[in-house]
Amino acid sequence: MQQIHWPAILKFDQDDELMYLANHQDWLSFICANQYTVCFQDQLIDSSGDIYLIAKPLAENTATEKSVAQLPHLVKQPQSINVLQMLPLVRQYGQFQGHCCSAKIVFTTIEQGIATVAELEQLY
Repeated sequence: MQQIHWPAILKFDQDDELMYLANHQDWLSFICANQYTVCFQDQLIDSSGDIYLIAKPLAENTATEKSVAQLPHLVKQPQSINVLQMLPLVRQYGQFQGHCCSAKIVFTTIEQGIATVAELEQLY
């Protein structure tokens, strides 16, 4: 797996929901429990602004390889996200969570935006 800068968030396709992932273990727990239900347009955004898409493993033909489960993996995208692109995502998530003043949410770094998602999860 590529070098993910933790913490990170998952941005679910066609949804305002975001999920905070503190570390690699949180990612593994999530993907193990949701490997068949994730949308492959969902994105992981790490604390450096890198974006990763979730990719299904290729089907293997040998019996030995079929007996071992293969989890979806992350594929780094050439584009990254900046603070101005992330701000509306976090504000929409705040509104989704019921935060009354989501328009007042501000941050100046991707790391602060991810920390804001973690705080919103704790509040609501």
